[in-house]
Amino acid sequence: MVIFPATEEPAEFNNNYIFYWNHVGLQFNRLTHSIGGPQAGPPISARALGILHLAIHDAYFALRPDQSGSFRTYLTVDDPNPAQRLPTIAGETDTRQAVAGAAIRVLSRLYTQRSLAVAVNVTHQLTQFLNQSIIDFAALDVLSSSYQFGVAVADAMLALLIRPGEPGGDQTGYRPKEGLYGFDDDPTHPVRLLPVDPNDPTGPKVPTRVYAAPFYGMTASRFAVQSEHIIADPPVGFRLNEQQEFDEQQEYDDALRDVRRMGGAPELNSTTRLPHQTVAAYFWAYDGVNLIGTPPRQYNQILRVIAWERKTDPAPDAEANNAHFARLLALANVAMTDAGIICWREKYCFEFWRPLSGVREDPRRSYADPFWLSLGAPETNRNEISFKPPFPAYPSGHATFGAAAFQIARLFYSQGSSVDIASNTADNISFSFVSDELNGKSRDLREPYDDNRRIEDQVGTVRTRVKRHFGSLWEAIWENAISRIWLGVHWRFDAFAAEDVLVPRSTGDVEPYKVLPDGTTAYKDPGEISYDAMSKRHDRDGVFPIGGVPLGIGIANEIFATGMRPTPPEQQPDGRHRCGTGGTMSELMQSGQSSSDFEEVLR
Repeated sequence: MVIFPATEEPAEFNNNYIFYWNHVGLQFNRLTHSIGGPQAGPPISARALGILHLAIHDAYFALRPDQSGSFRTYLTVDDPNPAQRLPTIAGETDTRQAVAGAAIRVLSRLYTQRSLAVAVNVTHQLTQFLNQSIIDFAALDVLSSSYQFGVAVADAMLALLIRPGEPGGDQTGYRPKEGLYGFDDDPTHPVRLLPVDPNDPTGPKVPTRVYAAPFYGMTASRFAVQSEHIIADPPVGFRLNEQQEFDEQQEYDDALRDVRRMGGAPELNSTTRLPHQTVAAYFWAYDGVNLIGTPPRQYNQILRVIAWERKTDPAPDAEANNAHFARLLALANVAMTDAGIICWREKYCFEFWRPLSGVREDPRRSYADPFWLSLGAPETNRNEISFKPPFPAYPSGHATFGAAAFQIARLFYSQGSSVDIASNTADNISFSFVSDELNGKSRDLREPYDDNRRIEDQVGTVRTRVKRHFGSLWEAIWENAISRIWLGVHWRFDAFAAEDVLVPRSTGDVEPYKVLPDGTTAYKDPGEISYDAMSKRHDRDGVFPIGGVPLGIGIANEIFATGMRPTPPEQQPDGRHRCGTGGTMSELMQSGQSSSDFEEVLR
């Protein structure tokens, strides 16, 4: 059984039962990525947390409705669509039991069901963990009507939000795009050797080219977006006219120079990245690795710190805190769920290569380096080399998830204030956090990981503990996104438009953006950045935001403004259109299909 190192947060956090089940969900995230379990990978692990927190949200607020009347449950008793109806309440009043019933049911269905693709031992470990989590939750009454109401809420959520037989993360039938700029295999990990029989990990293995969730974005049910969300084309590969070709080739060429100096391996002479930037690169990694899990887990960890500091009652289990935590965590995890679905749709629409391929395979001798190495996504707590994530670059998943989660928190805590958070304005929500990547325990192992021994007792180079402080969530959105360029696994346009973030040179210079005397890229003050740049798209008229940050912000703004309602059936993907077909918010408004909620988002 895997032995987790403790995270650096006060034990009292889990004295609140909303936080307790959030913690259990986050532990499942790190466990399933450590042992090869289900619900793995960034978008699907985000969905697991989204379903968990929607079930918790409705189990809680169905029994204790919001007194201000500012929002309703996600499922409602009077919904004309039977699939979106809240189970009948028959006198249940115990929110603690209802939340437990909802959480346990979701986690059981998502993680402990037998599957031919998952080893029996893995399912057993996941089941053991859930059973222990249930034991640790005092005074559970599974026969109470409140507990059973929570179970019914969970069943309704699972039936609504996971389509029967959907491909999910299955890559069967997918082939990468060929040619210039096309996403392809990782040259440092061209194949993974996977056991033929999951129950016999030491037996015969088959070389497998891994492509994560290629059909997920065009098949998975969306949770709460009310319209389509579209981003502009990457700078090259989808040119519309000669002027755009010239302008955007310049942007791509400069982005290539940028990632070579800021994202290269430390031993390369061309790498100029500074130590504090390498710290940031590792701080935000969470690339589905052993004992750590995926980015949505980290963003939840940070939201826990922020929410606890801002709780309105000193008693951990006060109802004001329960309502606060249940609403915030549902909003954030639903936003990340839809961010993951739409981001993955866009990734496999464009199928744009990552820098490791782009630098090595550029056909121009003056730009190419066939031996270039990136710093890479760290294979933390394993004796493996770094890697490039096995899915296309544009847009960045980290940038999209992080922007969605943190923008929700910005909106949530700005309610009643005079600050217009929805319009690219900095906030004052500060926090300090120790990342599991840099906690003084995680390490780069020099021998195979032993799951029977604490990571602290295994041989390897220990990552220094670094506690980092952020003055605002706006700063965190920026650094989380730019950290992927500093790892060398993303281009800067995967995150945002260069003109929004970089310092321009004087007109007429060969390179459009400033480079400092130490050879590093010059950036604007994150507090003064505004993500406003727009560009065109090859398959529809209009202009659209560039990269994952504005994509995530737009998704969060819409979900928050419209109250976290179920996505309309006409906005659900049909599984046949790789690049989306629905109307964007502005298109819906122009066609007269808008509501006052949409107009509020655009103000």
